[in-house]
Amino acid sequence: MRVVLAALALLVAGACAAGPVPIPAAAQGTVSGTVVIAPCRPVERVGDPPCPPRPGIKVHFEQASVSKGTALTDATGTYVMTLPPGVYEVWAEGGIGRGRTVPVTVVSAQTVTLNLTVDSGIR
Repeated sequence: MRVVLAALALLVAGACAAGPVPIPAAAQGTVSGTVVIAPCRPVERVGDPPCPPRPGIKVHFEQASVSKGTALTDATGTYVMTLPPGVYEVWAEGGIGRGRTVPVTVVSAQTVTLNLTVDSGIR
């Protein structure tokens, strides 16, 4: 019995000496989508194909006007960004200026789809 109590006391003392157990950080979430620059023709008619997604466009992610990262669209016009959970302001750089800012909420371990359009300046 004494051996069991001594072993238990050592176990408890060792656990207390180790300090608090760290709490894991929240898993990050993902935002993905495509970027289109539109219009893609001077005159668009009903039945015309939509503008294709655009490669090489920078997609910016900000919180309280502080940059949290930038993604670049690939050859298919798709971007992917992994971020900590929170609300971000997102905008695409291309066309005739900065695209419209869109809020997005990143949720831990989930993917949010956010497709963006920027103005080509074609009139």
